[in-house]
Amino acid sequence: MMDTLFEKNCGALSPGNTSLCATLRATADDGTLGIVETRGGDMVPELTLGGRRITIHSRFDPRREAERFINEAGAEKFDLVIVFGFGFAYHIEELLKIAGSESTVLVIEKNPLMLRKAFEYRDLTAVVSDQRLVLLVNPGEERIAEALRGKSSYRVSFLTHRGSHQADPEYYANIRQIAKSYLSTKEVNIATLAKFEKTWGANIARNIREFIAAPGAQIFYNAFSGVPAIVAAAGPSLTSSLEHIRKAADRALIVAVDTSYRILRRHGIEPHFCVCVDPQAVNARYFEGDTPCRTVMIADPTVHPSVFHLFRGRKAVTGMAFPMMKWIEDAAGAKGELAYGGSVSTNAYDFARRLGASPVLLAGQDLAFTDGLAHARGSYLDEQVFLRNTRFATPLMFNRFQLTALPAIMVTGIRTPLVRTNQKMMIFNSWFQKQDNPSLINATHDGAFINGLPHMPLEDIAFTGGARDLFAMIDAAYAAGRPDERHAAVTAAHLAGRCADMLGELDSLVSTLERAVALSDELVAITGSGSAAGGKLDYILKKLADTDRMIESKTTVKDMVGFTIQRVLHTITEGYEIDDSGATASREEQIAKRSHYLYTGLLEGCAHNRKLLQKMAALLGECA
Repeated sequence: MMDTLFEKNCGALSPGNTSLCATLRATADDGTLGIVETRGGDMVPELTLGGRRITIHSRFDPRREAERFINEAGAEKFDLVIVFGFGFAYHIEELLKIAGSESTVLVIEKNPLMLRKAFEYRDLTAVVSDQRLVLLVNPGEERIAEALRGKSSYRVSFLTHRGSHQADPEYYANIRQIAKSYLSTKEVNIATLAKFEKTWGANIARNIREFIAAPGAQIFYNAFSGVPAIVAAAGPSLTSSLEHIRKAADRALIVAVDTSYRILRRHGIEPHFCVCVDPQAVNARYFEGDTPCRTVMIADPTVHPSVFHLFRGRKAVTGMAFPMMKWIEDAAGAKGELAYGGSVSTNAYDFARRLGASPVLLAGQDLAFTDGLAHARGSYLDEQVFLRNTRFATPLMFNRFQLTALPAIMVTGIRTPLVRTNQKMMIFNSWFQKQDNPSLINATHDGAFINGLPHMPLEDIAFTGGARDLFAMIDAAYAAGRPDERHAAVTAAHLAGRCADMLGELDSLVSTLERAVALSDELVAITGSGSAAGGKLDYILKKLADTDRMIESKTTVKDMVGFTIQRVLHTITEGYEIDDSGATASREEQIAKRSHYLYTGLLEGCAHNRKLLQKMAALLGECA
């Protein structure tokens, strides 16, 4: 009977879950899971754990219990429902009755024996054949990310099945945080755009002379084929790797990030390169008090201008990461692409890869609060903790704040069995997992384990090939690739002319957009009232269409304006609500509000870009 039900359920699995039965067949029965029959004839699992018995569903009426649980959850309002705990699926049956036809129901169950017993004792064909169901058994982080890909803007509900949670509270609490961290990636993008989109543009304008005069990072690409590289991030365990990095400095390229640069130099290690990409002023402070060095700074054109003034070595710049600002690089000449993963250490790794370096070793890439710390001892941020130490703001309190700013997630550690991380660092961890580079090795002393990468202690790695004069190779590449003064002057004149053209287009565009904002405001009022203002509505739509055609015709300036309203564009294209009325507003009113949101953003973008172009033109005039 049990075998018959098991095979029947396996045969009914929807296409996305068909590999599950191989896992269940291979699951041994260890005797920890018993079966209790209720008075109504239903089968309920009972788990024996640590000498105590945990009944996963009600012993009396599991169906009524499930119905009450799902009705109270209100899950019918959501596009994505994530359920923690499958049990014997009484609650899943109820959930599928009320879930929308286009909804996704993702169920995560830790115990494969639980599913095997459920398949043996219950006819679940209607449940497991449902195309809306995605069923994961003790999944890794990558499998969760795969199941959630493309669903970041869904209305999501998290349901924790009480009986399953009792069986392993720590597991289900942690897996919930992991799921939330992946779903928050788009929200992180929106927040980043809101914080930095105008700063990026402002920094590019203020760095325009440096961008023209400096060589591109690409002058070093493929110049170090087969040379090992150590990418030194500033995770807490970097301190344990410093001596090994020092010993390898004449046989491997040392690629620092801005946060680790000061630490390395204070320990007698002169990095060959230092990668800096963050636009914030605080990142420039990493170089305060810097002394002359042979290190070459690899700087993104969006970094804070103070970086170029405070750093005492040579500088090279990367290309424009944003397609909408490529017109500057087209005039100055290609500088060299670099991949971005949200953290400067991802940029530093990609730079090392493009150098031709092999293997590329990660050090200090903890992606976790190793030993309860956020950064390695000796970093600028670490120093600030002690400089600002007061009775009411001690270093201990600061570290506690860092640990609790985002919900904690516990993941497998390199040396420590479980380490504490958060959703932000999990995004970077996932980025490294996806790198298809067999020569990438995680040599970080401790921190979060990065699945898919070989892990090897830095002290166990033998650097073959003997000592090399790596700085001599860098000097030769830099001397050959630096632009001459005549090239810089010609480029400056060309860009100054481009700025003048853009300023002329902006002047004509602003008045049109002011009118479009007023018209779209009227459109919101009409659609919100539900009145039949046919003639007025047609007039507004025609005028807004004319505005769209005019914007499209402004080929010189539209990309730059678009660059500074990425948050607006991202919010609209990803389907996020722009206010709290999304659930009650009609479709027509929602469209009208999005139009108003877009035109308002465009108008603000024009005003901001006028200031940027005026600043850029003034600086370019000094180069001529």
